[in-house]
Amino acid sequence: MKGVIFDFNGTMFLDSPLHERAWIEMAAKLRPQPLGVEEFYANLQGRTNLQIITYLLGREPSSAELSDITEEKELLYRTRCAAPDGLHSLAPGVEDFLNKLKTTDLPFTIATGSYKPNVDFYFSHLGLAKWFDINNVIYDDGTYPGKPHPDIFLKAASKIGVKPSECVVFEDSYAGIRSAVSAGIGRIITVEHTLNPQKVKEIGEVYAMKEGFCGIGLDILA
Repeated sequence: MKGVIFDFNGTMFLDSPLHERAWIEMAAKLRPQPLGVEEFYANLQGRTNLQIITYLLGREPSSAELSDITEEKELLYRTRCAAPDGLHSLAPGVEDFLNKLKTTDLPFTIATGSYKPNVDFYFSHLGLAKWFDINNVIYDDGTYPGKPHPDIFLKAASKIGVKPSECVVFEDSYAGIRSAVSAGIGRIITVEHTLNPQKVKEIGEVYAMKEGFCGIGLDILA
């Protein structure tokens, strides 16, 4: 493998419960029926804000609606992250793996469904500049469809100058796996212990299913 692409939310940063709570709160304002946890993970995890808001409204939002709802929800989310009892570090084992990866010549980047203000927040809040060039991060800028479409990983592979078939992708969601498979990614590694192996197998070939980054060495990239 000649390059590495990391999904971020739920993969490197275990913030899914915070996104979940923020979307549940927003859903109460956008539709009459409450949004449950099971529905969130079945239909919304790993999707862009446009996809999620369209799902909750039952129609595509106007540009103004999309901007207003997105900012309100993401402000709720960032406030929870930055709170004293929020999240202030990457997932266990991630920093150790990134430090090892920095000793190699392999290019690597992040491909996230988050939008730019959140990416800026992550770099400030988590010190990501120690490992990543923010200019190489692929994020939701509204110019391409979100997962499970392949675009995000195709753009990330192009950004680091590596063919998709020669890239490793670390993912945590079914939508992300579908996206990587559709992009022709050479090696997909999951780091979410709740994924159903049979469902993953039905989506496509996955190189390895791990429970997180602890214990993962550079040999997995060989």
